[in-house]
Amino acid sequence: MGRKAVDITTKRTIILLRARGMSQHEISRKLNVSRNCIYQTINKFNKLYTVATKPGAGYRSKLTDRQKRAIKLQQVRDDTLSLNDLICYVQTSFNINVSRRTVSRILHEFDMFSYVAPRKPRINHRQRYSRLQWCYQHLSWAENE
Repeated sequence: MGRKAVDITTKRTIILLRARGMSQHEISRKLNVSRNCIYQTINKFNKLYTVATKPGAGYRSKLTDRQKRAIKLQQVRDDTLSLNDLICYVQTSFNINVSRRTVSRILHEFDMFSYVAPRKPRINHRQRYSRLQWCYQHLSWAENE
């Protein structure tokens, strides 16, 4: 059986049941949570008087917020950059080794995506000229036309 995260309401229920005098074993059977989790929740509450997860828990980011914004700006300036180009930019500018996944995650934080643009045929001179002529001919048209 793998680990599963226990939500705050369950932890509060553990504390309430323990305050009512139930044993850890009874709480474990009633809530279907491991006895180790019950023990850790009660100890944490006795030490910190809270069951919430401390802020700052987890792995620290390699890049600062400023560096993340710089990566975003680089992508906005030239939207044809690939993830590998952005990785090279980070390595040369900040002297930090990062993975493709890290750069991709940073772009996702800013609701940006890096993808390969689809190949499409270029407009030749004749097509460009004919488009311009059409625009000049229809310049005086109203919106409803």
